[in-house]
Amino acid sequence: MTAEARESAPEPKQLSMSVPACSAAGIPAARVPGAYELRRYRLGDEDSWQGLLRAGGFAEDWTSRTVAEYVRDPVRRAGSWVVASGDDLVSATFATPDAQCAEIGFLDYVVTHPDHRGKGLGRAVCTGVMKFFGGRGYRSIRLLTDDWRLPAIRLYLSLGFQPEMTRGDMPGRWREIRKKLAEAG
Repeated sequence: MTAEARESAPEPKQLSMSVPACSAAGIPAARVPGAYELRRYRLGDEDSWQGLLRAGGFAEDWTSRTVAEYVRDPVRRAGSWVVASGDDLVSATFATPDAQCAEIGFLDYVVTHPDHRGKGLGRAVCTGVMKFFGGRGYRSIRLLTDDWRLPAIRLYLSLGFQPEMTRGDMPGRWREIRKKLAEAG
């Protein structure tokens, strides 16, 4: 492929992973270090959440207003989890119901502030959302991620998520990811 073709090539489709929602019952209750508070989303978290999303590398178009609009959905509002350090959110994920299938929930926009990574905070918010969906009778929990998010992929695999082969390029991409994870130890 020429340099021009690489530059104009579309970004690869995000990776998809899933786990049966009933498996959430077997996940140990999440704990966070004493300096943090694990809790569900609260009205008023929008300012801190949009800053967290930006700090975590998500699109610059997140604002307090877009977060507020995103959590307008009653399932998303009830099932989303955060970790706070004082007044600041340092880890969070949305619980998003699938628009096409009422039996599927999405672990959506998992993010931990770079200054607070490596403390189990991402695991805590993911576990909260997984238990929420499992307790509500959902059949499956899905997520989308990117090839380069290796620490997140390692977390998802440890929580029981399995790759979904949704396109012909997925097996090769997953082989490369597993190789990189093995090399990283």
